[in-house]
Amino acid sequence: MTWPRCGTPTNGRFDRLVLSIVYPHEPRTIVRIAPAHEAVVCWNTRQPKGRIDLTAYRADGQVSSWLPYVAFDANERRSLNGRDDVASLETDILSSGEAIVAIEVRSEGELDAIVISTPVHAPRPTVDANGVMLDVPPLSQYVPAYPDQRGWCSPASLAMLLNFWGGSYTVEAVAEAVMDAAYGGTGNWAFNAAFAGECGLRGAVIHLDGIAHAAAFVASGIPLALSFSWKDELAGAPLAHSTGHLAVLRGFTKHGHPQFNDPAHPDLTTMYDRASFERVWQRHGGIAYALVPQERSNELLRLANG
Repeated sequence: MTWPRCGTPTNGRFDRLVLSIVYPHEPRTIVRIAPAHEAVVCWNTRQPKGRIDLTAYRADGQVSSWLPYVAFDANERRSLNGRDDVASLETDILSSGEAIVAIEVRSEGELDAIVISTPVHAPRPTVDANGVMLDVPPLSQYVPAYPDQRGWCSPASLAMLLNFWGGSYTVEAVAEAVMDAAYGGTGNWAFNAAFAGECGLRGAVIHLDGIAHAAAFVASGIPLALSFSWKDELAGAPLAHSTGHLAVLRGFTKHGHPQFNDPAHPDLTTMYDRASFERVWQRHGGIAYALVPQERSNELLRLANG
């Protein structure tokens, strides 16, 4: 099957990009991406209600049906987990057994931006952030008024990033805003990025190629929330093990070890060994939340794509 030519702001170099951002003017937009077996599709909008469906275009010429992705309104957000024989959606990840080369996004409701990230290795920037420490206000994921909620690391990390950029958000308010009713959790990556867009920032989920890549953001004054997991190999971790956790990278020691605001840590601010952390983070996908003011969207693209 043939499919229409489509443009991105990448001047034909889409096959090398980790991250693409487009600003749709129509309800349907096709975005070329670096060939990959999976992608995270995010959106930013100020609209209180909408629904998004995706179509995957594969390198072998196969095209999926319209896959239900998400639906949201003022009261509820829900991932829809669409799938067919060509591609499938699992909460916030679009995947296929063959490489996906483009994604069509159909939206009921106006979108400010579509942000698509793929786990493709970008050139590592040679930026030294040793000794750089950003003033990110720490927050705990353990809120006394909600003693039964033990898994709010994602909204806590997002609230820290929002507050760094001038917001005033509580963990419980962010948790309510990003809750995915389909599985009853607050860790849907795309919903967290969408709430940042609702707050007037450019919110993105991005794949980064190691700590050196993340350091380029910190050196530019941009903290990141990193998603990682571990068994027993991360010394100083707040839990014995985790299948998925988020903490805010706020800087580096003078010796290059990453400094975090970890919402599960008793001290909140903590340091992890650089090599040990890089292993557990990259094994988990190298995912990060990145938030910037909208006028810095091009800088976000430049940093993500090395």
